[in-house]
Amino acid sequence: MNMHVKVWVGGCLAAAVAAAGAAWFTTAQDAGSTTHAVCGPDLGRDDVVAARSQAVAVVEAVENTRYREDGGSAYLTTRVKTLEALKGEFADTVHVTQGVKNGGAPGRYLTEDPDRYAVLEPGRRYVIAVQSGSTTGTAGTEAWAWYAEPAERGLVGEREHWQEAIASPPETAAGSACEDIDAPAG
Repeated sequence: MNMHVKVWVGGCLAAAVAAAGAAWFTTAQDAGSTTHAVCGPDLGRDDVVAARSQAVAVVEAVENTRYREDGGSAYLTTRVKTLEALKGEFADTVHVTQGVKNGGAPGRYLTEDPDRYAVLEPGRRYVIAVQSGSTTGTAGTEAWAWYAEPAERGLVGEREHWQEAIASPPETAAGSACEDIDAPAG
Protein backbone atom coordinates (compact mmCIF):
# COMPACT_ATOMS: atom_id res chain seq x y z
CA MET A 1 0.00 0.00 0.00
CA ASN A 2 1.25 3.47 -0.68
CA MET A 3 1.65 5.96 2.19
CA HIS A 4 -1.30 8.23 1.19
CA VAL A 5 -3.73 5.30 1.17
CA LYS A 6 -2.50 4.16 4.61
CA VAL A 7 -3.02 7.67 6.05
CA TRP A 8 -6.47 7.89 4.46
CA VAL A 9 -7.54 4.45 5.72
CA GLY A 10 -6.11 5.19 9.18
CA GLY A 11 -8.02 8.49 9.30
CA CYS A 12 -11.27 6.76 8.32
CA LEU A 13 -10.78 4.09 10.99
CA ALA A 14 -10.11 6.75 13.66
CA ALA A 15 -13.26 8.65 12.60
CA ALA A 16 -15.33 5.45 12.73
CA VAL A 17 -14.05 4.59 16.22
CA ALA A 18 -14.79 8.14 17.43
CA ALA A 19 -18.31 8.03 15.94
CA ALA A 20 -19.02 4.65 17.55
CA GLY A 21 -17.79 5.93 20.91
CA ALA A 22 -19.98 9.04 20.66
CA ALA A 23 -22.99 6.90 19.72
CA TRP A 24 -22.37 4.62 22.71
CA PHE A 25 -22.02 7.61 25.08
CA THR A 26 -25.23 9.17 23.75
CA THR A 27 -27.26 5.97 24.13
CA ALA A 28 -25.70 5.18 27.51
CA GLN A 29 -27.04 8.46 28.96
CA ASP A 30 -30.12 8.17 31.15
CA ALA A 31 -33.04 8.81 28.81
CA GLY A 32 -34.92 10.43 31.67
CA SER A 33 -32.52 13.37 32.14
CA THR A 34 -30.44 15.91 30.30
CA THR A 35 -27.23 17.67 31.21
CA HIS A 36 -26.70 21.34 30.52
CA ALA A 37 -24.59 24.21 31.77
CA VAL A 38 -26.04 26.87 34.03
CA CYS A 39 -24.27 30.22 34.06
CA GLY A 40 -25.07 33.01 36.46
CA PRO A 41 -27.29 33.04 39.49
CA ASP A 42 -30.61 31.21 39.52
CA LEU A 43 -33.12 34.02 39.00
CA GLY A 44 -35.90 31.49 39.56
CA ARG A 45 -35.15 31.67 43.29
CA ASP A 46 -36.17 34.88 45.01
CA ASP A 47 -33.60 34.38 47.80
CA VAL A 48 -30.85 34.33 45.17
CA VAL A 49 -32.31 37.38 43.40
CA ALA A 50 -32.40 39.27 46.71
CA ALA A 51 -28.88 38.22 47.71
CA ARG A 52 -27.26 39.05 44.36
CA SER A 53 -29.03 42.36 43.69
CA GLN A 54 -27.83 45.82 44.60
CA ALA A 55 -31.42 46.96 45.16
CA VAL A 56 -34.99 45.60 45.03
CA ALA A 57 -38.22 47.62 44.87
CA VAL A 58 -41.88 47.55 43.97
CA VAL A 59 -42.37 50.11 41.21
CA GLU A 60 -45.01 51.35 38.80
CA ALA A 61 -43.88 51.83 35.21
CA VAL A 62 -44.70 55.39 34.11
CA GLU A 63 -43.41 55.54 30.52
CA ASN A 64 -40.98 53.86 28.16
CA THR A 65 -38.54 56.67 27.43
CA ARG A 66 -35.96 55.14 25.10
CA TYR A 67 -35.35 52.09 22.93
CA ARG A 68 -31.97 51.46 21.35
CA GLU A 69 -30.10 48.71 19.57
CA ASP A 70 -26.36 48.38 20.02
CA GLY A 71 -24.01 45.62 18.86
CA GLY A 72 -26.77 43.07 18.26
CA SER A 73 -28.53 43.74 21.56
CA ALA A 74 -31.58 45.88 22.30
CA TYR A 75 -32.36 47.95 25.40
CA LEU A 76 -35.49 49.62 26.72
CA THR A 77 -35.35 52.41 29.31
CA THR A 78 -38.46 53.04 31.40
CA ARG A 79 -39.20 55.77 33.91
CA VAL A 80 -40.64 54.14 37.04
CA LYS A 81 -42.21 55.50 40.19
CA THR A 82 -40.97 53.81 43.37
CA LEU A 83 -43.84 52.45 45.45
CA GLU A 84 -41.64 50.76 48.05
CA ALA A 85 -37.90 50.18 48.31
CA LEU A 86 -37.32 46.67 49.69
CA LYS A 87 -33.51 46.59 49.54
CA GLY A 88 -31.23 49.54 48.90
CA GLU A 89 -32.32 53.11 48.32
CA PHE A 90 -34.59 54.30 45.50
CA ALA A 91 -35.52 57.85 44.55
CA ASP A 92 -39.19 58.64 43.96
CA THR A 93 -38.58 58.32 40.21
CA VAL A 94 -35.84 56.23 38.59
CA HIS A 95 -34.90 55.39 35.00
CA VAL A 96 -34.49 51.63 34.59
CA THR A 97 -32.93 49.93 31.57
CA GLN A 98 -33.48 46.30 30.65
CA GLY A 99 -32.53 44.04 27.77
CA VAL A 100 -35.27 43.26 25.23
CA LYS A 101 -35.45 41.46 21.90
CA ASN A 102 -34.37 43.42 18.82
CA GLY A 103 -36.98 45.03 16.60
CA GLY A 104 -39.39 46.11 19.30
CA ALA A 105 -41.99 48.79 18.83
CA PRO A 106 -43.80 50.81 21.52
CA GLY A 107 -46.07 48.42 23.39
CA ARG A 108 -44.60 45.40 21.61
CA TYR A 109 -41.30 44.71 23.34
CA LEU A 110 -40.41 41.13 24.34
CA THR A 111 -37.85 39.36 26.54
CA GLU A 112 -36.58 35.79 26.60
CA ASP A 113 -38.19 34.99 29.97
CA PRO A 114 -41.35 37.08 30.52
CA ASP A 115 -42.09 35.32 33.84
CA ARG A 116 -38.81 36.42 35.51
CA TYR A 117 -37.87 39.30 33.23
CA ALA A 118 -41.08 41.00 32.23
CA VAL A 119 -41.03 44.02 29.94
CA LEU A 120 -41.97 47.08 32.01
CA GLU A 121 -45.28 48.36 30.62
CA PRO A 122 -46.61 51.79 31.63
CA GLY A 123 -49.42 51.65 34.20
CA ARG A 124 -48.41 48.26 35.61
CA ARG A 125 -46.65 47.37 38.89
CA TYR A 126 -43.52 45.24 39.13
CA VAL A 127 -40.91 43.99 41.54
CA ILE A 128 -37.56 44.89 40.00
CA ALA A 129 -34.07 43.87 41.06
CA VAL A 130 -31.22 46.16 40.07
CA GLN A 131 -27.84 44.66 39.34
CA SER A 132 -25.90 47.87 38.69
CA GLY A 133 -26.27 51.56 37.98
CA SER A 134 -27.88 54.33 39.96
CA THR A 135 -31.20 54.32 41.77
CA THR A 136 -30.74 57.93 42.95
CA GLY A 137 -32.94 59.38 40.22
CA THR A 138 -30.27 61.95 39.33
CA ALA A 139 -30.72 63.35 35.81
CA GLY A 140 -28.80 61.33 33.24
CA THR A 141 -28.48 58.23 35.43
CA GLU A 142 -30.19 54.88 35.10
CA ALA A 143 -30.20 51.50 36.77
CA TRP A 144 -29.82 48.09 35.10
CA ALA A 145 -32.73 45.80 36.01
CA TRP A 146 -31.79 42.17 35.57
CA TYR A 147 -35.03 40.92 37.09
CA ALA A 148 -38.59 42.24 36.69
CA GLU A 149 -41.72 40.38 37.74
CA PRO A 150 -45.33 41.60 37.86
CA ALA A 151 -46.26 42.58 41.44
CA GLU A 152 -49.20 40.20 41.72
CA ARG A 153 -49.17 39.86 45.53
CA GLY A 154 -50.14 43.49 46.10
CA LEU A 155 -47.87 45.95 47.87
CA VAL A 156 -48.20 44.37 51.34
CA GLY A 157 -47.83 40.82 49.97
CA GLU A 158 -44.73 41.75 47.95
CA ARG A 159 -43.20 43.50 50.97
CA GLU A 160 -43.70 40.42 53.18
CA HIS A 161 -42.50 38.00 50.50
CA TRP A 162 -39.33 39.94 49.64
CA GLN A 163 -38.48 40.78 53.26
CA GLU A 164 -38.44 37.03 53.89
CA ALA A 165 -36.31 36.41 50.77
CA ILE A 166 -33.85 39.15 51.80
CA ALA A 167 -33.64 37.79 55.36
CA SER A 168 -33.02 34.22 54.09
CA PRO A 169 -29.88 34.28 51.95
CA PRO A 170 -29.23 31.06 50.02
CA GLU A 171 -27.27 28.38 51.86
CA THR A 172 -25.04 27.72 48.88
CA ALA A 173 -22.94 30.37 47.23
CA ALA A 174 -24.97 32.21 44.63
CA GLY A 175 -21.99 32.53 42.32
CA SER A 176 -21.99 33.33 38.65
CA ALA A 177 -19.71 30.51 37.53
CA CYS A 178 -20.97 27.94 35.04
CA GLU A 179 -21.69 24.45 36.27
CA ASP A 180 -23.20 21.33 34.69
CA ILE A 181 -26.47 20.15 36.16
CA ASP A 182 -28.59 17.11 35.43
CA ALA A 183 -32.24 17.91 34.92
CA PRO A 184 -35.23 15.63 34.30
CA ALA A 185 -36.20 15.44 30.65
CA GLY A 186 -39.40 17.07 29.61
